[in-house]
Amino acid sequence: MKAPTRLLPRWSAPAAHLASSAYGAIVALRNARFDQGIGVRRVTRPVISVGNVVVGGTGKSPVVRWIANWATERGITPLIALRGYRSRPSKRGDRGMSDEALEHQFLVPGVRLAVGADRFRTVSEAIARDPSIGVVILDDGFQHRALAREIDLVLVDGSRPELDGSLLPAGVCREPWASLARATGVIVTHSGEPNAARDQRIQSLHGRPALAWCTHDWEGLDVYSRQCHSRSTREPNAWLQGQRVAVWAGIAQPSALLDMVQSCGGDIVSVPPLRDHAHYGASAVGRLVSAAHRARATSIVLTNKDWVKVRLDCAAIDLPIAVPRLALRFSKGEAAVRALLENHLIAR
Repeated sequence: MKAPTRLLPRWSAPAAHLASSAYGAIVALRNARFDQGIGVRRVTRPVISVGNVVVGGTGKSPVVRWIANWATERGITPLIALRGYRSRPSKRGDRGMSDEALEHQFLVPGVRLAVGADRFRTVSEAIARDPSIGVVILDDGFQHRALAREIDLVLVDGSRPELDGSLLPAGVCREPWASLARATGVIVTHSGEPNAARDQRIQSLHGRPALAWCTHDWEGLDVYSRQCHSRSTREPNAWLQGQRVAVWAGIAQPSALLDMVQSCGGDIVSVPPLRDHAHYGASAVGRLVSAAHRARATSIVLTNKDWVKVRLDCAAIDLPIAVPRLALRFSKGEAAVRALLENHLIAR
């Protein structure tokens, strides 16, 4: 079962392309100013940016966490800085945080977070509060050029057919693919093995071959029973074999999640339409549970990005919840990525 694809209606195409031309002119002017160093500020710690060219998921969060864990293993305290897309202020603790921030906090023990649109200010304030911070990792930072960085990593989704397309709003590109030329390195995600044609295209845009190729594999499931949602058991992927599964996927590209559920033997019976960065809440969770029961689901699968929000209102969920544990696995270039980090950070 595939998630529905949302496209602009045909009648809006001419206006969208005009808007894309105007947007492209603004992007070009903005990048020209940053190329001259206008408006760029530097913080007192090395900065690593992880970003992309297109709107939507390319696997940034797992790469950000891989870098954060790399730093922690070397005794360097990482600070993850993010805009906090679609976060909502709240009086209920972590409800005021964005889903990415909640996910990083949940999955990276001891990580520091700086959330806010003005990343120079939030990062500077975080360092002032905690001088032990040794490195800043920008989550989705390629276009946030106002903050200087030592390393600019850009992720390319290996499942995309081509590295082309129109700028927003007619297409999904935040800026032209030629912008890869300013990246320190390109990492291809969702790609088990290097692809020669794709690498040649990257080289034509970036000036060098891709730095690394990787996949986001499932190394098992964290399963929360219907009786207790505060503790989980670790189960193999085969736990899904024969399960009738409701998939809650408030992510940009849920197709990979759906494919993995099916490849593990799960029978997908319900995929409620959810927006990227979906907000839940008790009433929404109740409706999703009712839909799962109508489909005669025996379990629910959702990503960690969704679970960190759903768990706040999980009292109504009376089905087992399975959350995949993602592992970043390099098919090529892991040593090159580590060397890049070592050269820029450990040598300082």
